[in-house]
Amino acid sequence: MFKKLISKIIYLLQLLVVALLIIWFFVAQPSFTSQSMQHSMTHIKAENLKKSVYELVEKFDGRDYENLKVLNATADYIYQQFAQYGGEVSYQTYTLKGLLDEDRYEYKNVILNIKGRSECSEGLTIVGAHYDTYDGMAGANDNTSGVSALFELARVFSENQPKCDVQLVAYTLEEPPAFRTKKMGSYIHAKRLKEQGVKVKEAIVLEVIGLYSDEKNSQNYPLPLMNLFYPKEANFIALVSNFRNILTVRDLKGRMKSSMTLPVYSINAPEFVPGVDFSDHRNYWEFGYPSVMVTDTAFYRSDNYHTENDTPDTLDYNRMAEVVEGVYRAIEE
Repeated sequence: MFKKLISKIIYLLQLLVVALLIIWFFVAQPSFTSQSMQHSMTHIKAENLKKSVYELVEKFDGRDYENLKVLNATADYIYQQFAQYGGEVSYQTYTLKGLLDEDRYEYKNVILNIKGRSECSEGLTIVGAHYDTYDGMAGANDNTSGVSALFELARVFSENQPKCDVQLVAYTLEEPPAFRTKKMGSYIHAKRLKEQGVKVKEAIVLEVIGLYSDEKNSQNYPLPLMNLFYPKEANFIALVSNFRNILTVRDLKGRMKSSMTLPVYSINAPEFVPGVDFSDHRNYWEFGYPSVMVTDTAFYRSDNYHTENDTPDTLDYNRMAEVVEGVYRAIEE
């Protein structure tokens, strides 16, 4: 009897180990690409990221859906920043009613098309970030950090033409009350790409990429036991998507890891897991386009999220620059 009990316990433990390995492989997406031990920041400049974050926060206070004047002024500023680096710059406008009142208002995505050196059968690579902020907050990390990354990528691609076509997009209306509705700028962008029959290799969405900490237990997670697979220190960047994009995440993760010393982790999980669909990448899924969120995990590592404490002085511009460098090199590969 005792031997049978021991056998059952061993069997159950084996099942548990197998289950954990399956979760680790399909959810945490281990990549066997070696992490770079030495990394030279040859393209992205941390001081440029810092300058852009401070300028956007100081010049365009109150970038929310109610403040159309500031929102449109921000779009104009982004247009000017893109235009100085060449390429084809345009507004993608759409009108809405219901956010403010029954009247109709015009909102704008800002798009920079960068021609590649050759025609690529895989399709267009998109890098996007939203420029509106929650409730008129400064939003240094959410998501001025992502917009400043777009500026740096525009500069670098103007000096180093990409192999394939790249499109940089600054989205409007990611924050509530537009969030998770067809009023999001990224929904409009993805929908119009589909209507035009544009082939997309991947959409990389930059969503809060500037906060890091080496302190013990500085990283939290949406579900229990996730810290068995992920670090307890908030000193990494994460790639996030749904199960359908497992191969896309795996590929991007390998490309980024090979050129970064900052650890790169990933998760592919159902949309009901909190945080998995918490940005513009979710809208590309609806139209069948591969998309991934690149994030520092936002409120899972910082209490500054969606508060007045999300200010430029709290960001780690050196590690943020390494993330953008990793994205740039991944696109070039």
